[in-house]
Amino acid sequence: MTLIQRCLSTALGLLMITQAHASDIAYRLDENVIPTFQQIKLKIDPNQATFSGETTITVNIKHATDIVRFYQRDLDVYLAELIDGQRHIPLTVQSKEYDIQQGKASEMLPAKTYQLHMQFNGKVNTTSDGMYLSTFEGRNYIFTQFEDMHARRAFPGFDEPNFKIPYQLTITAPSINTVISNTPVASRTSADGWQTVTFKKTKPMPSYLVAFAVGELDSADITGLSVPGKIYTPKGQAHRTKFAVAQTPKILAALEDYFGTPYPYEKLDFIAVPNFTHGAMENAGLVTYRSSLLLLDDEPRLTEQSGPTKTIAHELAHMWYGNLVTMAWWDDLWLNEAFASWMESKITMALYPEQNTQAQLVQEGAFGADASPTTKAVKKEVRSQTDVMDGLGLNYSKGESVLQMIESLVGEDAFQKGVQSYMHKHAWGNAQANDLWEVLATVADFDVPAMMKTYLDQPGYPLINIAINGDVTQSRYHLAGANVKAQTWVVPLAIIYKKDGEIQRTSLFLDKAQVNMSELAQAQWAYPNDNAMGYMRWQIPAVQMQALLNDISDLNAREKKSLLYNSDALFNADKIPLDQHMAVLDALAQDSDPVVARSVVAALNDLTYLVDESNKALFAGFISAKLSPWFERLGVTEQTSDSNDVSRLRNAVFGMLGRYTQDAEVMKESKRISEKFLKDDTSTGRAIASSAMRSLAVNGDKEWFERFQSAYFATTDANTQSAIGYGMLFSEPDTIRKVLDMSLNNDVSPANVLRFISIASEAREDKDVLYQWLDKNMEKVTAKMPAYHIARMPEYVSASCSQHNIALAQNFYQQHMDKYDGMSRSFDVAQDESKQCVQLKDANQGTFNQYLQGTSAHF
Repeated sequence: MTLIQRCLSTALGLLMITQAHASDIAYRLDENVIPTFQQIKLKIDPNQATFSGETTITVNIKHATDIVRFYQRDLDVYLAELIDGQRHIPLTVQSKEYDIQQGKASEMLPAKTYQLHMQFNGKVNTTSDGMYLSTFEGRNYIFTQFEDMHARRAFPGFDEPNFKIPYQLTITAPSINTVISNTPVASRTSADGWQTVTFKKTKPMPSYLVAFAVGELDSADITGLSVPGKIYTPKGQAHRTKFAVAQTPKILAALEDYFGTPYPYEKLDFIAVPNFTHGAMENAGLVTYRSSLLLLDDEPRLTEQSGPTKTIAHELAHMWYGNLVTMAWWDDLWLNEAFASWMESKITMALYPEQNTQAQLVQEGAFGADASPTTKAVKKEVRSQTDVMDGLGLNYSKGESVLQMIESLVGEDAFQKGVQSYMHKHAWGNAQANDLWEVLATVADFDVPAMMKTYLDQPGYPLINIAINGDVTQSRYHLAGANVKAQTWVVPLAIIYKKDGEIQRTSLFLDKAQVNMSELAQAQWAYPNDNAMGYMRWQIPAVQMQALLNDISDLNAREKKSLLYNSDALFNADKIPLDQHMAVLDALAQDSDPVVARSVVAALNDLTYLVDESNKALFAGFISAKLSPWFERLGVTEQTSDSNDVSRLRNAVFGMLGRYTQDAEVMKESKRISEKFLKDDTSTGRAIASSAMRSLAVNGDKEWFERFQSAYFATTDANTQSAIGYGMLFSEPDTIRKVLDMSLNNDVSPANVLRFISIASEAREDKDVLYQWLDKNMEKVTAKMPAYHIARMPEYVSASCSQHNIALAQNFYQQHMDKYDGMSRSFDVAQDESKQCVQLKDANQGTFNQYLQGTSAHF
């Protein structure tokens, strides 16, 4: 290479680096202006549609500049200036992409400390994003939801998780209201019907954890905590918090014990929010929950306890994972959510053994989405709020599965030691995934970073194949007909196998496409997923599978469940024929463990995409043959001696029979339960009541709609409303339209709009009625619905196994998806899922029909 060539090459390289760097920072703030403290003053009246405020942010300018950037969205920032002692330096503000505002001074600003001062006005959001309005029983309330990029809707600032600073809030509101925030009150003054409440300065935290509420709130004390705590509720609801009050102290104590450090904030308050997009939000010192999770009966049924206790454990785990140690950027959101989910499971296993959390297979909640060719890696590029939400569920389920896998490899004590070291090292700061891997590597005897990158930096998961000769190979699992990129993983295999009549164990880190394990050669069977801890699918020869089924009692409940779900996955990948999958299902259908039996119900439900008008009578007979013995044994009445697993099995069996058969006894019980529940929502469990109502709706009794609707609007209990809403699976077109119309009723909260649309979508095989209604009402729907639900709407309502519905969806979303951030990505995901389902249906329909016809002789 000549000197000129080298110079050109160097210049080109520098240009590429500069361009890459420019691309990197285009959607983020640069690091030349660093905030260190932010004061926020807001004037809020829940009965007014607008609010006003000002903020002063202490910033350090590292290098001389005339530019200061910050975030705001939908605010009117009418004053922006830098204060340097007695000098006020005006900033001319221009809006850039990604909500970035560029404030330009008329002079160069020397490197030093300034006060960035802004005054602004805003409109109160009505869709449960940012600072938003919630109406309950005729009263207005203001609540907040700032994760992930919504703090900028309430005040201008440095709305990125890596800018972790103290905040101090001052809120002026009508004196009739209670005003709360992350920290205790420092001072309160009142005059002329208004109060001004100043809160104590927070510990360093990201802007998405700032929270406050204004309204006529009642409260109940949480006693027994290491810090003061209350549960706040809408007026008149505090008496319904007894269960949450009783559970919270022991959950917090268990977390403090695990981390070896006390709860890191000055107080711990909860709020029951009647209009909330998500389940809960871990704001430091002020955790918000869907009201259904906190406003409960004094002694909820066992099946209704797990949601609240798990969510409380999850959110309190966030006080360490996410709050004390925060991800540096949203591409590591899984660090927050996976750890909190993993900790939630660990705490509930220890404190609530009756919930049998240890029998749950977390990975099954991830496998479906992660099998899609359109899925992205957990660790992916994030530029916008919709990027954060894309594939959000995998942050929880896949992330937790990977952490469970690591813990099972290194041991509980060593893993806990690593977690405590990680927390101590990064407390009050930010961390990235590599920081965690480095710490865990110190307590592991394998290359943690190398293994984790294969699961988190690439999408999908492996399919492990074990041959008769002991060859062990891996490939990327995918559904039949899908095209995916070839990949390999570092797969920890804990293998149970039977050879020469003896059950033995061995292990392997499979880090290449193929190896041979001589000990597995000529084994009678192999089960490569001891205790079902792996994040993978697997296959053994048919002769070995039959031998394994003959020894099925040698597997525990987790392993039996995993075996059945794995068989279902192999069938959907066209790796095994239907009769082999049904042999697995038949073997496990005989199991007396309700945990295993419920997995059989789930596996039967996975076949319902093959049910249509031509075979539904045969399928009804098939379902009855499989599930009627359990129905006769369990009935519909919950017994005080029932375990959580028995109750959940009862609900699953009754729900499946009610949906797909017209069994006279099931219909009789459905009517009886619905009648009682609509008069008294404490007369039976809500889960079985919702299944009973759904059975009446599915089987064409549209006269029930008026009764369901009246009961829905007659109560403000979120759990009862949820049960009734789930029951509205009416398939008659006029009634579907009435269900859809309910979503726009003022008494249905914005967070529940998508639920009604989703139920209407599920009710009928063809979706003509749905799209006709959406064509007329899309503007009203999206004006009311939260941003996350708008972006994800295609995935929730438009996946289908019908070419006709695929065409309807294409025609509809082509007119709308470019108007809404994230919708085009969700449309692609839904279309891919639909096309995959059509391929599976085409491939398996004939075989399935033949199977049903063959088994009908046994009905």
